[in-house]
Amino acid sequence: MTRGVFLLAKRLKRKAFFKKRRRLIIILLCFALLIIAVRSFEKKISDFSSSYFPQFARQETSKCVGSAVEKVLSEGKYSYSDFAEIKYSGGRVSAIETDAANINAFKNKVVAAAEEQAEKIHNSVMHIPLGAFTGLSLIANHGPKIPLSYCLTGSFSAELVSTFETSGINQTIHHIRLIVTSKIVTASVDYKDTLTFSTDYEIAQSVLVGDIPTTYGGYYTPIR
Repeated sequence: MTRGVFLLAKRLKRKAFFKKRRRLIIILLCFALLIIAVRSFEKKISDFSSSYFPQFARQETSKCVGSAVEKVLSEGKYSYSDFAEIKYSGGRVSAIETDAANINAFKNKVVAAAEEQAEKIHNSVMHIPLGAFTGLSLIANHGPKIPLSYCLTGSFSAELVSTFETSGINQTIHHIRLIVTSKIVTASVDYKDTLTFSTDYEIAQSVLVGDIPTTYGGYYTPIR
């Protein structure tokens, strides 16, 4: 009887041991699968970031620059005469004189406003649907939102340029355009890149009546 109890106890002990070992193996396997899944997901995020972040940074920066230009224009209420004056002689355009002080002040205001707007999105979080990481278009916009932190910083420069457009008989439209060049450094945990691109805006225009000179020196773009 004692021997039977001993064997039963030994058998139960061995069974408990194998059960515990099996449970440990299952836990280790689940842990290993979790690590593989996380590493695979991180790689997917890395691949995704390299194609998504440049586009996102360009869109966000363009919004910042657009808001900055709109703010400066609305506050200053600028017109063509604030930047240039058309001089006529004998029924033809003899010169287009520019106001260098106003031009430089305007450019400085735009750059300062753009930097101020960009500072608001320096550190932000964007939320991407989980389906976007699968590469499947059917579920690209579905699933829980995955937060991705990013940092966006950079510098801006502004320049005013002229373009001339023929408009009817003996008339030419003089466009004054603002070109803002953005040099943006965007970074996340697994991605970093520098983007340089330009956006342009119509600032003012005026109709030139009569013949106009074939070239303008200095600030204005030559007519070809």
